[in-house]
Amino acid sequence: MSKKEWLNQPVLCDEWGRPPSLADVPLTYMTRKKALLKQGGTKKSIDKLYKEIKNG
Repeated sequence: MSKKEWLNQPVLCDEWGRPPSLADVPLTYMTRKKALLKQGGTKKSIDKLYKEIKNG
């Protein structure tokens, strides 16, 4: 999967981009890129995460 495809993949998360948990907060779908940015990610940290996931 290319980086562009990975970043544009829809993910289920809360309004702050966090993964679903037991907390009673509304869930929504957004792109992985938007979720990571809402969590405070930067371009550099997103690149690093993609490389880690890609290389196993």
